[in-house]
Order: sequence, then C-alpha cells, then structure tokens
Amino acid sequence: MLSRMHLGVSVALVVMAGAAPQAIAQATPRSSGQQSESANQHQKSIDAARDQIWPNLAPNQDPAAVSRGKALFAANCAFCHGTDATGGNSGPDLVRSVVVNHDEHGDLIGPVIRVGRASKGMPKLDLTDAQISDIVAFLHQRNRDARLRFTYKVAAVAVGDAAAGKVYFEAHCSSCHSPAADLAGIAAKYPGDELQQRWIYPGTASSEVTVTLASGQMYSGKLEHLDEFDVSLYDAQGDYHSFPITAGTRVVVKDPLDEHYKLLNRLNDTDMHNVTTYLESLK
Repeated sequence: MLSRMHLGVSVALVVMAGAAPQAIAQATPRSSGQQSESANQHQKSIDAARDQIWPNLAPNQDPAAVSRGKALFAANCAFCHGTDATGGNSGPDLVRSVVVNHDEHGDLIGPVIRVGRASKGMPKLDLTDAQISDIVAFLHQRNRDARLRFTYKVAAVAVGDAAAGKVYFEAHCSSCHSPAADLAGIAAKYPGDELQQRWIYPGTASSEVTVTLASGQMYSGKLEHLDEFDVSLYDAQGDYHSFPITAGTRVVVKDPLDEHYKLLNRLNDTDMHNVTTYLESLK
C-alpha cells in the first residue's frame, strides 16, 4: 500500500504531467496556418453534422442573385405567395414547399415557373433562364435560412374574413369558448401561426370518465387507465379507484377536446382562415 506521502507525490506528478502540455501550448502560440487548419477541421465537423440532419440543404446562394431574385419574386409571385414566399392570398407557403426542399439547381422549380399550374390557378411566367435562376436562388436562400436559423415565421395566416369567422365561431365554438372569458386577449398571447395551431391541433387533455357498476353505484373523475379488462380513475378528492370491466360495467369517457377533433374532419381552408382572422382580432 502506498504511504500518504507517496500518494501525495503520485498525485502531484499526475497533475504536473497533465499541466505540462497545456503550459507548453500556452507558451508556444500556433502559427496562422495551424489556426486556419484547426478552424477548417471545426467547420468540417459542423458541416458533417448539419448534412446528417438536412441532407438536401441548399448551399448559401450568391447575394447578388438572391437580391435580384427577391425583386423578381415580389413583382411576379408575391400577390399569391407573399413577398417573403411564406404564403399569400391564394398561393401556398414556398419556404416549406416539398418542391423547393427537393429542388437542385432549379430542376423542379424552373418547370413550374415556365409552365405554371393551370389546375391550381398559377399562370406560366414569361421569364428568361437567368431570371428564373435568380428566383431559384432567392427561394433556396429563404429555405436554408429558415431551416438553419430557426427564425421561420408564417407571415400570412390571418388572410380571411373576420366577420365570417365570427359567424362560424358562434355556430361551432361558442358553447365551450367565449371571447369575453377564456379567449379574452388571446391574440396578444400568441402569434398568428401559433394561434392557428392551437385551435386546430390543441394537443391532448385529461379525459373524464364515469364508471357505473352493476350495482348502480357510480364513480367519476380523471381517467387514469382503460383497456378491455380494467378501468381506473382519480376522483375529485384525489382518491384512486380501479374496477374490472364486466358485463354489468358501463364506462363513459369524455374527452374535452373531442369537439376539436370532430371539427377538424369538416373544416375547410376558407373557414380555417376566417376563424383564425377573427381570433387575431381578440386583442
């Protein structure tokens, strides 16, 4: 066994051995070439990790081409797709477009611009190859910036008719929600895209369950578990109850978000934009 003195010497040697290379590194500054190589290796590691996450990510585009493409897009496409390509009066969001995501060198975007999509109301555009190339550069840069910087915002969700949205809301939503109560000031709490997401896809909520036994005794509370054999719940006092499901057991589950799920099956784009526009007026 090492003595306490020997142990102290051993530890000191280990510390000195670990510190020496660091001291040498600090005393001997790396050349600019070494620093450059280290920076290149670091950037390659970042690029490799990025490419694993976004294997089809477009490279940075020529700033001059992006600037020209932005101007061309604003003049020819913004009415439908918005000035930043995030969606407009009738055209879809191109920043999240499958065509833009998978495009390489304009092979997918170019034909759409040249031929148009008559079935969707998009006319063909009389632009030169160079102009189309600039628009492609603009769209690729918008897509790249949104995916890497996480700064993407849906700019044009409130493009409907607020008055029509109010009518729809009163017909389908007012039994559970009120603009003067739970929705008061809702538009000041959430940006338009998040607000739309919350009312269309509200997530999940605790379901309520009522269990009636064969004896007629009833238990109600928050559903904890339900399968073909058993049901369990917590009642209003926080007490836990579990029952086997037999021929005489009646189980009724109420999901507070059930009406949202039903609404999703019959909701169309016009009603969606109208209701979102109405909700954005509740500031």
